[in-house]
Amino acid sequence: MSLSRVLSLSLRRAIGAALLIATLLSTAGPVLALDRSLALNQFHHRAWTAADGVPTETWSMAQTTDGLLWMGGPNGLTRFDGVRFERFLPTRPHAFPSGTVAKVLAASNGDLWAAFFPRGLVRIRGEQVWRVPASEAVASARIRFIAEDADGAIWAGGATDLFRFEGERWERIGASWGLEGRAIDGLVVDGRGTVWLCDNDRLLGLPQGETRFRTVGDCKEATSLQVLRGEAWLVFAGEMRKVPALSRLPIARDPRLSTRRGSSTVVDRDGNLWTVFCPAGLCRRRLPWPLEGDRVPLTGEYERFAAPEGLSGDFGMMILEDAEGSLWVATKTGLDRFRRAPLVAAPMPRATSNFALAADPGGGVTVAAFSPVASTVWRLSGNAGNAGEAERLPAPGAQVTAAGRDRQGRLWLVGPAGLWRQDGRRWQEIPRPPGVGERWIGGIVPYGDGVMVSFQRGGVQTWDDGRWLPFSLPGEPAPLEASVAWSGGDTYWFGLKDGQVLRWGDGKVRRFGLTQPGNIGDVLHVYAGRSRPLIAGERGVAILWDGRFVPLMADVPEALAGVSGIAETATGDLWLNGRKGAVHVRRDALRAYLADPSQPLKMEVLDALDGHPGGATAFWPQPSVVEGEDGRLWFAGTTGVAWLDPQRLRGTPVAPVVRITGLRAHGVEYTPGAPVTLPKNTEMMELRFSAANLAMPERVSFRYRLDGIDTRWREAGVRRETGYNSLGPGSYRFHILAINGDGVVADEEAIQDIVIPAAWYQTVVFQLLCVAAALATIWALHRLRLKQAARRAREKMRTRMAERDRIARELHDTLLQGVQGLILRFEAHSAQLPAEHPVRAAIDADLVMADDVLDESRRRVMSLRGSAPLGASLPRALEDIASQLARDYDGEFRLEIVGQERPLRAEVRDELRLIFGEALLNAFRHARAGRITMTWRFGWWRLGIELRDDGAGMPVDLAATGRHGHMGLASMRERAQTLGASLRIESAPEKGTTVALTMRAAKAYSTWRAPPGPT
Repeated sequence: MSLSRVLSLSLRRAIGAALLIATLLSTAGPVLALDRSLALNQFHHRAWTAADGVPTETWSMAQTTDGLLWMGGPNGLTRFDGVRFERFLPTRPHAFPSGTVAKVLAASNGDLWAAFFPRGLVRIRGEQVWRVPASEAVASARIRFIAEDADGAIWAGGATDLFRFEGERWERIGASWGLEGRAIDGLVVDGRGTVWLCDNDRLLGLPQGETRFRTVGDCKEATSLQVLRGEAWLVFAGEMRKVPALSRLPIARDPRLSTRRGSSTVVDRDGNLWTVFCPAGLCRRRLPWPLEGDRVPLTGEYERFAAPEGLSGDFGMMILEDAEGSLWVATKTGLDRFRRAPLVAAPMPRATSNFALAADPGGGVTVAAFSPVASTVWRLSGNAGNAGEAERLPAPGAQVTAAGRDRQGRLWLVGPAGLWRQDGRRWQEIPRPPGVGERWIGGIVPYGDGVMVSFQRGGVQTWDDGRWLPFSLPGEPAPLEASVAWSGGDTYWFGLKDGQVLRWGDGKVRRFGLTQPGNIGDVLHVYAGRSRPLIAGERGVAILWDGRFVPLMADVPEALAGVSGIAETATGDLWLNGRKGAVHVRRDALRAYLADPSQPLKMEVLDALDGHPGGATAFWPQPSVVEGEDGRLWFAGTTGVAWLDPQRLRGTPVAPVVRITGLRAHGVEYTPGAPVTLPKNTEMMELRFSAANLAMPERVSFRYRLDGIDTRWREAGVRRETGYNSLGPGSYRFHILAINGDGVVADEEAIQDIVIPAAWYQTVVFQLLCVAAALATIWALHRLRLKQAARRAREKMRTRMAERDRIARELHDTLLQGVQGLILRFEAHSAQLPAEHPVRAAIDADLVMADDVLDESRRRVMSLRGSAPLGASLPRALEDIASQLARDYDGEFRLEIVGQERPLRAEVRDELRLIFGEALLNAFRHARAGRITMTWRFGWWRLGIELRDDGAGMPVDLAATGRHGHMGLASMRERAQTLGASLRIESAPEKGTTVALTMRAAKAYSTWRAPPGPT
């Protein structure tokens, strides 16, 4: 059988009657569907062509539970998230049976089933593809339809074959199920779970839970069998007939609203019949709604939308209604979307602009439109369902810049060329005020039996009792240049150029100022308001609060710039028309802002994506938004007029489903989903992500976070990609979250695990080795520093010792020799005196003392010179000193050495000799000790020296501080401190004295090494 025959068997009947009703179960909640009262050109339309990546010749469409739109045809399988068309190809080693997709089905569990031409069937879940093995009979059949029943089983069939898949097994449906293998024309499942199909001329039904089809009737002359609102219907050329129910189960609500399937003809949830067989383009017929009875006649004419109106092509292929109520039309050359926007375009003629609005009694508005050819006036009814409901009124052809009504309800039109008042169906021209030429009009409001008009550079003028009078207020210059608003009765508001506002009522004038003058610019528009007045300037809007006008600080930049119209609804919400579009401020948000003006005012902006006609005109006509008596708001923009029902802004928001679509590093693409391991030394990577939102993808925003780098969420805005630099080795987890235009956050975030292995020089072991090497280097530098410091100390010590030697030589060669000479002279003089002479005895005593002083001086000079040679044993040198002292003083000296004697550093040896030389001198001379013991302890870690005597001792305080004016003990302590040693002196009267010194072996010994460890 040829491809064209396979695809057209069920369509030929639809072409014959031009009617085919698609599946539509009861919805899961209210959505902003395609309002049947609106004309086709009032829906928001968007077209994509091959230049945007649309595949041509789409044979089948479906929407999966993640919101993606799938299209199958000769160009394979393509998915669309509202922004980007992406051809889907399986990853190796998987492959599709062919390059042509005949049918697609979106299952309730999120799977996508795709039947290929001429044969082959696959199941897709995420990025994974499972191909039905060739061993299954369904894999070799030519599939013409795929459907899912209420139990989740998949039905697939062709001209004479029918198969059912449940669990993991395909089953051929044959005689045991009540089928005779004759021609099968499609299969549908109604809201009670009954499976319906036409087997040749028989209508067969399979109630849920049963395994054998029942014959219910015949399908003779029926063009199609479809399901509408849960009921099965047979469609004939001129009517539809309801099929008798086989089950008593209630009609279930549709749990698979987001798994819509496409068809060449669709009936949407609002009762619009859409078809692409009419014979060209897209056609719509409004069905009798709601359907009543068992037989419904099909009457009425089609409404057409084709290439001249903007459709992507005249050859339609497929129609699908998505989960959000938008209608998708696949043509041979492109893809189109129709959706119900919050703002609905009014049927205005082309080549018109500068629309002046005036609300009409009973609903609707009158619109004065400027045209370069001739200005026109139109009356738009409160229904405004199609172009036929826009009634053109006979009116002056001059340009109109303001429209309004007086207290009698008469319509006034004002423009640069004049003023006109409507009396019935007749227009009466009103003369312009004296001295006011062709001026632009800033506004018109009721006044007395006439009107009050604000003329540019002509001031405020009033028409009452058939004449014009300049309007003036006490204390204000005339004529009054101001924007004007009327709040009912005799109360008027005037906005001045300097930002001041005047209120005039009951003959009294009150002036109001801005809390922050200059924030909104010159006042160009005044709105009296239901609850409180507002003023608008070129840069912003202010509201009266607590006796002053408070500027509104928007959370959307420049949202309140260029506002030329304001309306307050009965609910207290504000609607403003500005450059960016219609601005909606909810009452609760306004109250919160007035309670705390430091926080920005939360608002919603409706722009061209929401149907706004191009932004408000900057200055006039004013006001650019009016409220009809039916509560609808009418907005004038630069390109047309649109109305909005404040009670029907949005449908039920559908949460976006976010997914990660790509990962790239070092020019290599990686498949997201499973954890990805990137090459070593990867420092940069790019991630792409998306969230299917077919109605308003331009409003979907994202926030993301990379664990290991980010500590909080980052805002990506509407961008769908991001990158990271300077990455190091480690494990990362990327999180992405999507928020749609209504602020609904995705139920789940998408996650991608990423691993960057460490290079050998990035491993922990290598880093520890580097730390150890750094510590070793620091230790080596520290040792070098110590050696340098020791060398400098030795140099300093050698310098000191050389100086001491010089001083000692000087003293010895001069002072001591001179004293010795004096002693000898005195001895000579003493010898000349008789032995019994009293003076001689005194001189001899003095000479003995002089000898003592000379001996002491020699010892001091000897201590200055440091007589111990380099490398000599210091304990033995001190023992020699003690032996010399023992000859002059009574006392016994004993030396003890514990451990192996170690050579001492030169500077340490000299300082220790001076310290303990002083201690020995004190023990022999001052303490008059009988026994003196010196103990040396050469340890591995410390050097200890102790000198004990049994002499007279000294007071405890004297041992601790020394005698005032004597440097002996103080000098010993200073020298010990210089060595970094600890010196302890203990003594008490008649209990002897102990001098003990300890210091680190590393500082004391000239060569030191650590003791050997245990073996």
